[in-house]
Amino acid sequence: MRLEDVGAIFQYAKNPNVSKYTLWEPHESILDSEKYFKNYVMDYYAQEVPEPLGIALKEDPTKLIGTVGCFWVSKKSKCMELAYAISEEYWGHGLVAEAAGVVMDYCFNQFNLKGIQARCKVENKPSARVMEKIGMNYEGTLKAAVFHREKYWDMLYYAKIKPHF
Repeated sequence: MRLEDVGAIFQYAKNPNVSKYTLWEPHESILDSEKYFKNYVMDYYAQEVPEPLGIALKEDPTKLIGTVGCFWVSKKSKCMELAYAISEEYWGHGLVAEAAGVVMDYCFNQFNLKGIQARCKVENKPSARVMEKIGMNYEGTLKAAVFHREKYWDMLYYAKIKPHF
């Protein structure tokens, strides 16, 4: 992603439906998207971690419509966590699953990982479905694992383990 993508980030990140089950709040202005880029994106890029990478359409690779990436859970355990978000107009088209599969393959190879985990709030059924589509296995549900937006949320955990490490 590049600084020029901030406007596109704002277009999907301002939508409360997109952030409904995330741990971040909808962006209220383009300044929120700029801060996200400068403080979050650039920090991970400086660490040479693929979090987040832009999702674009094949027919228009300059138009950012979402993000997908992996960040370290434990370098010692060789485990990363997958995260993603996409513009509401592209929900249900298989784009997150396609992009996440590519990023996971890259991370397994580039970082010599043993596993990649992902999690979502129990209510976020479409996100759980993405995890299943990309070959992740349901690991369990952590009850009241996250306190966010004035309530406790149960979290579904999924993982994909490299069979021959």
